[in-house]
Amino acid sequence: MSTPLVTDDLAAGPADQVLTLAEAARRADGTAPLSEHTLLRVRHGAPSGSARFHVLSEEGRVVGFAFVERGADEPDAGEVVVHPGHRGRGHGTALLHSVHRDAGPHGVRVWAHGRTPGAVAVAEQDGWRSVRELHKMRMPLRDLAADERGGPRTAPVLHEPVLRPEVADRVQVRAFVVGQDERAWLDANARAFSHHPEQGRLTLDDLLQREIEDWFDPHGFFLATAKDGRVTAFHWTKVHADGAGLTDGGPAGEVYAVGVDPDWQGTGLGRALTLKGLLHLRDAGLPWVHLYVDGDNEAAVRLYTSLGFEIWDTDVMYAPPEGPAARA
Repeated sequence: MSTPLVTDDLAAGPADQVLTLAEAARRADGTAPLSEHTLLRVRHGAPSGSARFHVLSEEGRVVGFAFVERGADEPDAGEVVVHPGHRGRGHGTALLHSVHRDAGPHGVRVWAHGRTPGAVAVAEQDGWRSVRELHKMRMPLRDLAADERGGPRTAPVLHEPVLRPEVADRVQVRAFVVGQDERAWLDANARAFSHHPEQGRLTLDDLLQREIEDWFDPHGFFLATAKDGRVTAFHWTKVHADGAGLTDGGPAGEVYAVGVDPDWQGTGLGRALTLKGLLHLRDAGLPWVHLYVDGDNEAAVRLYTSLGFEIWDTDVMYAPPEGPAARA
């Protein structure tokens, strides 16, 4: 069994191989092993000192990979993937040990996306324990026949959003304008997700990288703005051309990010902006929409359930065994 190479920067060759590896795992497992954020780091690199890449190779080919985002005042967050044709050889365990040994002062935690049996087995056999869950919820946007993924479904009725009278004359709901709204949105996102370990740390570079992705569409990125230009709430939608596991090849939608400035919480803007984006995706002809929500965010789960979403799958974050011997 090889020892992973640990680096702050990926060369172009290994980066391309990691992307190919991730796609092979997605096809085999039915779920993406690496998040969008990680894939962007693989393609574009990471700011100095912010991340670590763990690359496991055999005969010059990448067969296993882990990415770890460094945490400032919290544990690092990582993801691990092993090529389907090279599993059962201890590569997953080797990568877990590598990210554990290389962890920052607050330790490390690793995601198992889709809670696939192989990933769960590797983590639990090595003594890692579940510490966080991220639910994946889905909802049909139109009535689906029995041959659609998930069987016959009746789409819930989506009503046009109506702003409450006390906020209707204080905000404007409009689409995001590239080159104008980046800073205001970043401020709102940081405030809305100040306690979120991933979303709340997005930078201008992170936003600009997403703006050049093929899926980015400012017409599906909705803002509620106050008269002073401040973003009070937002709903960023996304269309997955590959169906994101919800369809057999056709596109599907995502509630990519919904946020409300803390000063505007309780005003109904979150629900109104959510409906605005869902109607946009429905009117685009998409059959399904999905989203991710933390398992302990009961208010958000209730909101999405009331709109017609159901829990479809769950990602699990694992923490390593405690004690000094665990990093050996």
